[in-house]
Amino acid sequence: MKRIKGATDKNTGNDENEACETTKVTKMEQNPTEVLEEKNKQIKKSKINLKVLRNENNKSLDENKANMAEGKKEVIKIQSSDGRDKLRAVVDLEMMKEELKQLEDPPLTPWEKEMCSRRLPFEFFDKPCEHLAQHLLGKVLVRRLENGTILKGRIVETEGYLGKIDKASHSYENKVTSRNIPMYMPPGTIYVYMTYGMYYCFNISSQGDGCAVLIRAVDPLEGIEHMANQRTLKKKSSASKGTSKNFKVHELCNGPSKLCMSFQLHKNHSKYSMCIWKNLWLEDDSFKEEIKIVKCARIGIDSSGPEWSNKPLRYYIYGNRSVSKRDKKAEELLTSSLKINQ
Repeated sequence: MKRIKGATDKNTGNDENEACETTKVTKMEQNPTEVLEEKNKQIKKSKINLKVLRNENNKSLDENKANMAEGKKEVIKIQSSDGRDKLRAVVDLEMMKEELKQLEDPPLTPWEKEMCSRRLPFEFFDKPCEHLAQHLLGKVLVRRLENGTILKGRIVETEGYLGKIDKASHSYENKVTSRNIPMYMPPGTIYVYMTYGMYYCFNISSQGDGCAVLIRAVDPLEGIEHMANQRTLKKKSSASKGTSKNFKVHELCNGPSKLCMSFQLHKNHSKYSMCIWKNLWLEDDSFKEEIKIVKCARIGIDSSGPEWSNKPLRYYIYGNRSVSKRDKKAEELLTSSLKINQ
């Protein structure tokens, strides 16, 4: 049978045009729900919502574990501040299980075990956020570097972040990202995040979904020369001109980022536990001194609105020079109340 060239080519062209037209119509007539589902599928796996793990979705823990074992996925609805339900993300339960695994590097050698023998246990960290933030004051933060150098400092200033209800918290309204996952992990988990694209802040998780305590300042006790070297190196690398500053002892760790520089804490230390990790832990202070705790507003969170920016969730030891910033009004209230109680 002879092929009629012109007719065949013409028909082929018509078929292609019809196919294009059909595609256009299909896209225009696509259901909005299908479009939303398509978008949800494209959400990065790192941006997940862990609410299902916290039994907030009216499911039993056994059901959630079973879903994890089968590698199922869930679409989680979160209630926003205006009371409306909104679709947050497609949650891969198996991936969430992997994300929530704590990093482990416990002490193994006799020397390492001896060094960590005074470590405070899990029970110390297993407290509501506000309580932990105050109990941390006066405790000694111990850092063991890879070369064996030991750094120590007394915690003198903290801030509490109360999770889903706290507008200043990274986990407000159950927000979960690959960065803030440690806030949903067991109490005592380390959470180090970057701020301003160049500095780090060190936090410890507490009881409560997405709750954590920011360590704002430490009073150096041991390894002071090393801390000063770290601060000087950082200053030289970031300064375009001028001479490097000779730091006073109380200036070495009197701020969250200064603390991370001095103690060499970075974001890759997130997810380790203060209860297990061989390179960072807490000890009781051998020098028992009665401390007076100042309670005042947190620093640098004005964008969260007046209600949360004014809540007294910052705590510091009255009279300590390593505190990052004094609140004189709060100090006056403290001293006046102490006089009344005497």
